Order: sequence, then structure tokens, then C-alpha cells
Amino acid sequence: MSFRTSRWLRSLSARVVLLNTVITVGLSGLMILVLCWLAEGFMQDHLDDTVLDEIRILEAEFGVDGRRGVQQLISRRLAENADGRQAYLLLDADGRRLAGNLAAIPAKSPSRADWYEQPTLHQPVDASLRLRRLTLADDSTLVVGFDDHEITAFVDALQRAAGLGFAATLLLGLVAGALSSQLTLGHLDIINRTATRIIEGDLGHRVPLRGSNDEFDRLSATLNEMLDRIGELMESVKRATESIAHDLRTPLARMRNRIEVARFAAPVDPAGQQELLDALCQEVDRVLTVFASLLRLATIESGVLRSGFQRVDLRPLVDDAISLYEALASEREIGVSLTIAGAAADGCIVDGDRDLLFQAICNLLDNAVKFSPDGGDIGVELALADRVVRICIDDRGPGVPVEHRERVFDRLVRLDHSRASPGFGLGLSLVRAIARLHRGDCHLQDGAPGTRALLELPQAS
Repeated sequence: MSFRTSRWLRSLSARVVLLNTVITVGLSGLMILVLCWLAEGFMQDHLDDTVLDEIRILEAEFGVDGRRGVQQLISRRLAENADGRQAYLLLDADGRRLAGNLAAIPAKSPSRADWYEQPTLHQPVDASLRLRRLTLADDSTLVVGFDDHEITAFVDALQRAAGLGFAATLLLGLVAGALSSQLTLGHLDIINRTATRIIEGDLGHRVPLRGSNDEFDRLSATLNEMLDRIGELMESVKRATESIAHDLRTPLARMRNRIEVARFAAPVDPAGQQELLDALCQEVDRVLTVFASLLRLATIESGVLRSGFQRVDLRPLVDDAISLYEALASEREIGVSLTIAGAAADGCIVDGDRDLLFQAICNLLDNAVKFSPDGGDIGVELALADRVVRICIDDRGPGVPVEHRERVFDRLVRLDHSRASPGFGLGLSLVRAIARLHRGDCHLQDGAPGTRALLELPQAS
């Protein structure tokens, strides 16, 4: 067996086509067998009725012209059909043969009352006679029979046709399986070659699409989307690594310098030593906070928290978050106002984690307060439309340039104007991760002036 044939037989499509072919041939065979059985039974019944009709004709002839009329009618019948496919026998009361082409009544036991079977008189013998016996009014015996040659010929022809049909069905099934498998294997080879190139390091290679929108095209599109997403995650990891190295290098360098100074400097007083230890603890806390935030972000993005979701009304969460940040905002004379739009007044129920959703809202409010100018105002809007809950938070800060509105959602990314403010560049990353955990999303838009943060979550069903 060649490699190509062996590979074809191992393919799923070939096995499915072969299975369908076997099932189709089997069902067709069963149907034809049932059809043959029914047709043969019907034709046998029809043959019996023909024999009985001939018996009645001869019996009626006996009633008109007596036994001589029956003899003459049998002679005419045999003259018209001398091929031996019809059989007649007329015996008198003493058993003497008067007419017919049968030598005697068949010795075989009757299959049914007054019914007999024997080989046909036709030469060569190719069928069986169905014979009926009748005793006439003068005690003479009449036997009439026809053979089942036509039935046998019909069943044989039907069986030959069935055999040819089976062979044709099997052949067409194998051809269809080969073509289907070849087509399937061709698509799979393309996907395998693409995967091989990616494994070898060509991460930008993608599965080509044919534009047919069939199952393989949709699978290829899905794989390409997956590869794009993996590429985005790898790029995000790369940027995160670079950001971690950049953001943690400074506190770690300061810690090392202070430790070096403490090692070689003259003994310091207790107050100075305490100040040094406090500074080192702050730097360590900063590093630990970054790593804790990154671990929390990874947990959220893994999706494991989705199993504990419950129904949550966002209206109280928004109220609580505003109450939490009003005091901080009031110190800088920043006003925070809440607007409930449309159907949101009746409640905004989502399936989710209450603590995570509260953290997402708080992070957005924290950014709005942090970047709003003194004496500015922050607008919060809660809306419900098309089964999507939307939380919009508008500030009057410097805004985010269009080219950076997606980048700020990456880990540890901080724009130049925000580096002077406290934080680690993980707030928006956590917000988007929480939104996507809840099958929603978060975007930044132009607030004209300022920034509009839009958090969208699907309404609970």
C-alpha cells in the first residue's frame, strides 16, 4: 500500500465517506431484499390466482359440455402453449388418463390443501410448476398448473440490477471519498505548512484565505485571529517586560545606592538609621505592589473568576464609588455629578463579580480625579440600551492622543504627562481585563475637552 493510499485511509473524511457508503449500500441492499421478497410474494399470489381462474374456466366448461368439453379445451390450451410451461391432467373416476401433458398426479405431498409443486415440463428445467387439484362432479380429477418462470426471471433480473447498483454505489462512494479526502487533506496541508513556518520563527505568517467562506475558510480565519491575538499578547508581554525593567530599575537602583552608602558610611544616629530603613521599606513596598498588581491582572485575564459570577446591580456600585472619591475631589474643588439615562433608572443588572466591577469603576474615577484640573468637574453617566450597560466618565484633563488610546491599556504604560503623578500604569489594564472577563470592554474617547472613559458590559439575561 502506497503512502498516499495509507494516508487517505487514515484521514477522517475518507473514513466518514466510507462509512456513509457502507451504510448506504447496506440500506439499499436491505431495501432491495425486502422489495424482492414482497414482489415475489405478490407474483406468487398472482400465479395462484391465475391457476384458480383456469380451474374455474375448465369447471365451467364441464358444466356446459361435460368431460368431452374439458378434454377439447385442454387440447387447445396445450396446442397454443406447447413449451411445457402449462400443465394439465384429466383423469376419470378410475384414474385413467384422459387428457393433458402430465403423466400422473405429483407424488410430492401438497404444500397446501390441493396444491402441489414439481419441476416444470419445459426443457431445460428452469422453474417450478404450481399445480391445483379439483374433483369434478362425475368424480373425475382435474389438475392444472403454471410454472413460475416469469417470477424467477424477474427476481434474477432484479438481483442482477441490485448487484450492479451496489457496485456502482460502492465505486462512486470510493471516488467521492478520494476526492473529498484529497480536498480536505489539501486544506490541512496548507494549515500544517503555516503552523510549521510559525514554529520555525515566522510569527507573522498567516493561513491564506480563499474567500469561499466555507468551513475551512472560517477555520483559517479563526486560526488567524488566534495568531493575531497571540501576537498581541506576546507584544504586550514584551512591552510589559520592558516597562517592568524601566519602572523597577529606578527604585532598585536607589535601594542599592542607599545600602552601599550605609555600608561604607560612618555610623549614623538612630534617627538617620530609621529614616534610611523607612525609605528602603517604601521602595520594597513599591516593587511588591507592582508584582501583586501584575499577578492580580494575570488572574483576571485567565477567566477562572467567571465561575463565581452573581447578578449585580451597577447603580449602587456607581453611587458607592462616587461617594468614595467625592472627598478626594472636593479637596481640589472638583465636582462629580451622576446622570441616569433612560432605562437605567430601573436598574442595571449584570452577571459578574461585585468587587471587581467596583474596582474597575473606582480606577476610572481615580484617573478622572487625578488628571482633572483644580476647580474642574467630572461627569458620570449610567445608561442602558440594546441590552448593554454603559458607564461613561468624562473629565476635563489634558486628554489622551488618538494614537495612544489603545496603548494606555497595556501593562505599566504611562504617558509622559502622567509620570509625575502617583501610580504604576496598571489601572486601565485592570479595567479592560475586568471588562473583558465580564464579556464587555473599555475604550477611551475624546471628551472635547478631556477624556471620556466608556465601560460597556452586557445586561444579565
